[in-house]
Amino acid sequence: MRRISPVSPRVRALSGLFVVVIAVLSVATTAALAQSRNDLVIATADGPRHALMLPAGRGPHPTVIVLHGALGSGTGTAFTTGFSEAAARRGFTAVFPDGINRLWHDGRAGGPDGPDDVGFIRELVHRLVSDGVADQRRIYLAGISNGGMMSFTLVCKAGELFAGVGTVIANMPEGIGSCAPRPMPVVMINGTADPMVPYDGGGVGLGGGRGDVWSAERTAKFFAARDGCDQPTTEALANRDQVDGTAVTRIDWRNCRPGTSVTLYRVEGGGHALPGRRSLFPRILGASNQDIVSAEVILDAFAWDPDR
Repeated sequence: MRRISPVSPRVRALSGLFVVVIAVLSVATTAALAQSRNDLVIATADGPRHALMLPAGRGPHPTVIVLHGALGSGTGTAFTTGFSEAAARRGFTAVFPDGINRLWHDGRAGGPDGPDDVGFIRELVHRLVSDGVADQRRIYLAGISNGGMMSFTLVCKAGELFAGVGTVIANMPEGIGSCAPRPMPVVMINGTADPMVPYDGGGVGLGGGRGDVWSAERTAKFFAARDGCDQPTTEALANRDQVDGTAVTRIDWRNCRPGTSVTLYRVEGGGHALPGRRSLFPRILGASNQDIVSAEVILDAFAWDPDR
């Protein structure tokens, strides 16, 4: 039997120091975000609504509004998804509003009724602009799952407010009705094995009873048509994690109107999870992918501005 050499006291001490350093850095990052945060209260017809804001600094800045998934929260999304850090690295203010009862009324046909969330986000945008926080020309939406579907509803119902949209594990709600968003950059990230928001469209939820959505590709093609794009090209991205059982195909619609683009990251074998983060319940929700980081690829698209 092979003998395992004992770990020397010096190595053990260095390992312990490494763990302490990582812990201190994590605490410092969280503390820095906490110190810079502002809690906004917005008066609406449904009562006071809340949002967490992490400003990029004084004066108007490009701003991303990030909508949490069902049963999530603005604060939880700010500190667990990577959007806060990705926004800060690019000089963006990040805003994380709360849905009532931790849900967004995204208008899915057959889905639950609810408050006027479009009205709430309109008021939030107005507040950010009037307070001199947000650059009115560069306000973007990002959303996860239920928040992603709400993002699509917002660009349909209040598209004049937003310069781009990025979604993770979300498709266009079925029954959206009239939708004529202005041309804008669009980024979508969808798993082909998502049991909650089916890649090919249909019923949302494990039992399919939470309303209906379009397919991911129908959603992307809709925005590509709005942006005046040509036919798409596909690229298999490097599979850096051979263990998670997933891979990413990037689909880009080319030659769009100036300042616009449409990209769909199709996560082959991916479940209802945020790529770049580990799946919370992989046996139920499916696998996550580690080849891309959702917040990074979405903010990259927003940060690219040909007029800047």
